[in-house]
Amino acid sequence: MQKKNLSEARLLIVIAFTYLLYLIYLTVGLGFQMLRGDMLGYWQESLRWTTPFSTWWAPGYPLLIAAVRGISLNIFPPIGVMVLISAVTYLLAVIALYRFANHRQFSYPVYPTLLFAFAPFVGLTYAVYPYADSTAIALFLLSVLSLEKLQWGRFILFSGASMVFHKVMWLFIPSLMLVAFFKQKESRWRLLLAFIPLLIWGITGMFYHHDLLWFMRWSVENLIVSQTSLPIFDGLITPLLSGSAIRSGKGVVVALVCVLALICTYYSYQHRLWLALSISLPFLFIVTFVNSYEIWIAVRYSKLLVIPLSIIYIQVGLHPSIITNRLVVASVFTALLVSNIAYGFYMTRFYFS
Repeated sequence: MQKKNLSEARLLIVIAFTYLLYLIYLTVGLGFQMLRGDMLGYWQESLRWTTPFSTWWAPGYPLLIAAVRGISLNIFPPIGVMVLISAVTYLLAVIALYRFANHRQFSYPVYPTLLFAFAPFVGLTYAVYPYADSTAIALFLLSVLSLEKLQWGRFILFSGASMVFHKVMWLFIPSLMLVAFFKQKESRWRLLLAFIPLLIWGITGMFYHHDLLWFMRWSVENLIVSQTSLPIFDGLITPLLSGSAIRSGKGVVVALVCVLALICTYYSYQHRLWLALSISLPFLFIVTFVNSYEIWIAVRYSKLLVIPLSIIYIQVGLHPSIITNRLVVASVFTALLVSNIAYGFYMTRFYFS
């Protein structure tokens, strides 16, 4: 146990140091001003914390920003508050995944953890650029870990919290809940308590907006309804056929996530790996139905595919030579870091230019 704790601490130090270097790269090296777009929206919503009924964002992240701002007595600038939250929850997610890998008795738990932390393009980028993603993902991974350990109280707490931090969790948590429902046969109905925070928010928002389906209506109209003539796969096909090199490149990345999710789904179902299946299936829903304006969400959350990939790798008994070859492992993780650096450059110089 002491050796495991030491390994976890060392891993955390390495990832935290890498996070800090990447933060310096974005803000100092590239001169990126992060208080824009969604970040500015989060901050403005946090100032209206008494009426957290935005149709665009779930309420959890702005409320957490408001709480940290209040506890810290406003000593941090807006982006400082959000980076602090994002950094802490990113490291919390890393710990949760590492402990999950240990609980599953993976031979090399550090590898899936690093693959998650430095996932291609987005692992570091969307942890340093403080979207609500890091917090929602951390809560989701804590839900997965609680499910693995059959800690139902924690599972209800974390899964319920994750759904009020990001709308994408409205897909992942119900899928995960099905696995829990069949594992917890004695008092499975209490698992539905996880939906109470979301239900309370929806009902109170209904009175605020005077609209019974206020949050569902907006989400369907802006996230699901196709922006072209394609009824489905708009997010996948439209970028590929756009004629723009950048949009086509993004379409290729989305297509790769789709292929990876399909592979995970196939092997998970074939080998009855229900936890893995519950995580890969939502990606297929996203790629099928989310429109081309919002499809990048599939890539932003693609780091979660590390879980089904790792489970399949161990369960199916694939040859371990790849992960025992140090040169291969070093090359892979170097490539992952380079992809994040390159995407950070694109994001600051082109996407936000």
